Amino acid sequence: SLVEQQVSESKTVEETDKRIRILIRSADFLWKFDEQTARAYFTEAFKVSNERFLEKGFEEKKAGEKERLIRSQLPDHRLEVIRAIAKRDSEWAKNLSEQILKEYEKSVQDRTNSFNETRELNDLLNLAKENVKTKPGLSWHLFRRLMNYRLYFHWYCVLFSFSEDNQEFADALYAELLQNYRTETPRRLLFLSAYPFAGQRIFGIDKYQFGASVPKNLIPKPNLQRQFFETFFQRARIFANNPDDINRAPDQHRQPEALYIFSALQEFEPIIIQNFPNLLQRFSEARALANSLMNEENRKKLGEREKIFENIDAGFDKRLEITKKAESDGKLTDYMILGLVTSAKKEEEYKQIESWLNKIQEEETRKDTANYFYFLRSKLAIKEGRFDDARKYALKIPEIEHRAVLFFDIAGEQLKNVNETTMVLDTLNEVSKIARQADNTVEKAQVLFGLAVMYEKVNHTMALDELAEAIRIVNQLENPNIFSSSVIRQITGKDFGFFASYSTPGFNMETTFQEISKKDFELSLAHAKSFNDKYFRTLAVLAVAKNCVENASKKKAKG
Repeated sequence: SLVEQQVSESKTVEETDKRIRILIRSADFLWKFDEQTARAYFTEAFKVSNERFLEKGFEEKKAGEKERLIRSQLPDHRLEVIRAIAKRDSEWAKNLSEQILKEYEKSVQDRTNSFNETRELNDLLNLAKENVKTKPGLSWHLFRRLMNYRLYFHWYCVLFSFSEDNQEFADALYAELLQNYRTETPRRLLFLSAYPFAGQRIFGIDKYQFGASVPKNLIPKPNLQRQFFETFFQRARIFANNPDDINRAPDQHRQPEALYIFSALQEFEPIIIQNFPNLLQRFSEARALANSLMNEENRKKLGEREKIFENIDAGFDKRLEITKKAESDGKLTDYMILGLVTSAKKEEEYKQIESWLNKIQEEETRKDTANYFYFLRSKLAIKEGRFDDARKYALKIPEIEHRAVLFFDIAGEQLKNVNETTMVLDTLNEVSKIARQADNTVEKAQVLFGLAVMYEKVNHTMALDELAEAIRIVNQLENPNIFSSSVIRQITGKDFGFFASYSTPGFNMETTFQEISKKDFELSLAHAKSFNDKYFRTLAVLAVAKNCVENASKKKAKG
């Protein structure tokens, strides 16, 4: 009744993105009580999201100005609806996914923005990945449907993303991908080169263009390595003997295919010699064919590419040596100093960097690099249990949201010790004091939501105080976006740009209400209803109501 009342009130919300999210949350909540109404809400949500897409296309958010401008993609609301439906009805999710793919096929040829060229494919790959554990049938359907399109680098990332929890599924998918894409161009086929080696990078000259996070428990798979080598050797042989392939122009912004074949085989050689000696003959044949394709221009391009990336994997000591020499030669750049910051792993290395920070020429670049330097240094101190140092470095960072991430990390580590409650409170009180003194901004409100979640672990009353303050701030802001789950560090300089993103658990308003209402329905609901904005109020009430039902179900089960 409470949820239906909120949905009824929210019908006057004019912004379609807000309306869609209200319908999704409401449908998801009502499914077990009133499936027919829930389906109607989901249907309306997809209709509205599709109409919005036809009107606006892919949307993005811009922040900053000129060279410091940050563009970030906004969610495709159609996929948000399908993602919610997938949890309830796989067949319905399949049908809606097919509808989106048909529309994609009609429009893809006319797209000029490379970031959105394969957007639907990427989103559906992520949907398939998310359902591997709970709905493997849906995942297989989507994976196989998406194999009808060209091989893109997103497959390389997807394989690693769920292999930690389900390596058997990932291995089976990899084998099927390799078979399906065996006739792809050598460049694209290399997107499948990293997984069987549990390698962070693919093979070939584009290896530094892409990177993936490899699960710690993932081990190399010799059988899959062999399959990849055999597939690649076969593709290289066919390519080298086909005039149409040889004379075909490379993909836009890419090198000739011969360079991909030749450079990959160079990296294969020591692996073949050591682990697969029975493949040496086939390797030698492939290498001879690749060598025949390498004209003078190709060799020059390969040399230039290798020169650019020759020090990219250099550790701190090597980078420091390069930086010192560049300074003595009058060739020191701001980017080199940033490279020192990003490569440091030990406190002693951070100490050596401090004197270099003031040598950064561009003022804004110097400030941003220093802030990032102290953020990373504080992170290391937290990891090593040096909390006083961590606080000291965190306090050097001016942005409240970045500083809060660090203090929350400190509190999180302190919470692991049951005897550290007083210290946790001291840490959170410090963040609260800093936040209360800051100007009223979205960032301040999000930090307060985060504080409420952290306080909830040690003191419910103080958690409610921070929640009330966060709502008070939100009510004073004009159309604030309080649903961000990360903060971004941007460093720009002459001829370079650098971005880093950090997750901010608890900064999200819905997350806060979900956590606090686990123990306190009435007061949490009262706070949820104190939002002036109907959209925020509805989502907060839904978050509280969801916990209420789940808690009641648990008590009933125990009884």
